[in-house]
Amino acid sequence: MNSADMAPRRSWFTVACVLSAVALALSACTGATRKADSATSTTLTFGEQQAPPSLNPGSIDVGFVDFTMLSYEPLFYQNPDGTVGPALAESWKYAGEGNKQLDVVLRGGVTFSDGDPVDADAVIASLEYSRDSQGNQSHLLAGATFVKTGDTTFSIKLATPDPVLPTILTQAYGIGQIISPKGLAKPADLTLANATHGAGPYVFDPAQSVSGDHYTYTANPAYYARDRQHYRKVVIRIIQNQQAAVNAAQTGQLDVFKGDYSFAAQARSAGLQVVANPAIMNGLNLIDRDGTIAEPLADLRVRQAINYAIDRDAVTKALLGEYGTATQQTVVEGADGYSAKLADRYPYDPAKAKQLLAEAGYPDGFELPVLAAVFAGFKDMGEAIAGQLAQVGIVLKVDTMTDLPSYIDNSTNGKYPAVVFGYPSYPIYLQGKDLFLPGSKSFNGFGTADAKLDALWAKAAAAPDTERAALDVQIEEYLVENAWYAPVSYTPVMYFARTTVSGVATSVGAPFASPTDWSAA
Repeated sequence: MNSADMAPRRSWFTVACVLSAVALALSACTGATRKADSATSTTLTFGEQQAPPSLNPGSIDVGFVDFTMLSYEPLFYQNPDGTVGPALAESWKYAGEGNKQLDVVLRGGVTFSDGDPVDADAVIASLEYSRDSQGNQSHLLAGATFVKTGDTTFSIKLATPDPVLPTILTQAYGIGQIISPKGLAKPADLTLANATHGAGPYVFDPAQSVSGDHYTYTANPAYYARDRQHYRKVVIRIIQNQQAAVNAAQTGQLDVFKGDYSFAAQARSAGLQVVANPAIMNGLNLIDRDGTIAEPLADLRVRQAINYAIDRDAVTKALLGEYGTATQQTVVEGADGYSAKLADRYPYDPAKAKQLLAEAGYPDGFELPVLAAVFAGFKDMGEAIAGQLAQVGIVLKVDTMTDLPSYIDNSTNGKYPAVVFGYPSYPIYLQGKDLFLPGSKSFNGFGTADAKLDALWAKAAAAPDTERAALDVQIEEYLVENAWYAPVSYTPVMYFARTTVSGVATSVGAPFASPTDWSAA
């Protein structure tokens, strides 16, 4: 009997990972599984826009997990429909109440590609390494301890409740991808120039790879599930130019690639499959909610006025065309925490915005410094929002960063009271850790604390799944009613694939596709 919790596909996105783009049901372990298919096709070639800094799943950014999941089998596996099924673990369940202990049973007889056995000792060592690696996902295991209860059984004991832990330990996150003892013995060797040390379907081949250009993986002869090893070879090519990617797919040089919505029509006309789901929320993060440097933002009426002043449908259509989804919430419709009741909480109403500003003591508006960036569409979003708010007297003074480190630093150093940002439609539990709790420094730069919100999140984290869904909706409604953000649009993550490839699928629960699901059509 396994857990049956709700959560979406990916865990924690740092700002950097969002820029590289980051309600999933955790069903019984005997739930949906990957399509069985023999390796009848020789090679799969797919395109990514950025090269990874390493192939170390314990410290890699979530945005690069496609490069590691090919070689490192996860503890659990997230399917394209969002359900979580078995991988190295054949079953699991939460023990007791409060979502603070997960008991895991590993499948027997599995070995890593380097010959080490996949047993409780090996898995615990890998999880401890990932917990302590200080990668951008390590905080998700902070305070966790691991207790061996048998050769193939162990327990994960948590310092605080975590209702979505099985999802976090899937292939969608590096910390869920298990490294062998030989690999852990020399963690500095887990780089692009060395062999991988996992139990996944493929093994990285440095002899057939060129760092920054292409990465080649060959079938792992020791893989325990050969019917899910769909290709003899997988090649990931780095192609930053989207037109070049379309051309390569048309000529058969690429089978699948992540693309930009502006190329969707061209891809369709070229006969490619177009797969997409709303994934990344873009808008304005009103982080100075206590009015530390921008006094107007401390007034709820001002933050609500900002929301009323934005014509989300117009901005979404202008920036994203038919592929954008206007939103007033931090989660997309159908995902964990979404509130149908507040779907239209802030209709476009400049008159209402001006009324609220006047009631708050700002009848003539005010100036608001805002941070933006030239990448990820933030510059265009900032300009669009500025044009809308100017109509009600709020003048945005937008500073646009040209490099990622400057943008990240200025998002968190207390210099800017508002930031144009992006964030995935994650479950409320993970949004708390990353987005709105006081310790969420990447997206809560002023450390706003709200006792009611914090208590509600803690209650939901410890609640059984039969109660948590309603509590998560309450949390989202609290964020919306108190106008912590001014969300505008959801940007899709898009995949373009030749018709010779099947299994390229996404869903509301899993908007990011896994290359380990793809097979010959």
